[in-house]
Amino acid sequence: MVVDLIRAQVPDIEASRPLLSDADLWSAGMDSLSSVAVIVAVEEQFGVEFPDELLTREVFSSAAAIAEAVRNMVGQDSMAV
Repeated sequence: MVVDLIRAQVPDIEASRPLLSDADLWSAGMDSLSSVAVIVAVEEQFGVEFPDELLTREVFSSAAAIAEAVRNMVGQDSMAV
């Protein structure tokens, strides 16, 4: 689910290749502007608001890292990456 959100918000990520959950999003084509779009999309999809301390390049380095941050915020044991 997070991968689909990323693909929708970051048009520079190559659609011809699968985006693995642990792929480095910054190397794959995400920039600061598209990262804001990803943040907003994830917040809307999961009904969360990222606190300032989670708005880091590390948290938004991969779909897996984003999913982990959301899981920690909502206390879910599992969430589709």
